[in-house]
Amino acid sequence: MRTRAGFRLAVAVLVGIAPAAAWPQAVTGDVLFERKTSGSKDVPPAIFNHWKHRVKYKCYACHNDTVGFKMAAGKTPVTMDTIEEGKHCGACHKGLPAFPVGFETCNRCHRK
Repeated sequence: MRTRAGFRLAVAVLVGIAPAAAWPQAVTGDVLFERKTSGSKDVPPAIFNHWKHRVKYKCYACHNDTVGFKMAAGKTPVTMDTIEEGKHCGACHKGLPAFPVGFETCNRCHRK
């Protein structure tokens, strides 16, 4: 019992030392979608958490002709228009099975 309480205290102290806002947003394995068009300068590039998705799905769930992702990062031109058409991220992010893409969810992918 003491060990568990000590562990919780240690985690709380560590979290207090390094607040979440100071943690890097993109980590190894994430895919950063750089903007290729002028678009809005205020919108940061999208960060795709590859490993979080890989835990739940096999590669071919996204890397196929229907969804359209090529097997190399940066080789598939993704736009909000293609996502709205149900391609790329939009294959899942149209409300089911994942959160929908919209103005109220922008910051889930476009993080500074």
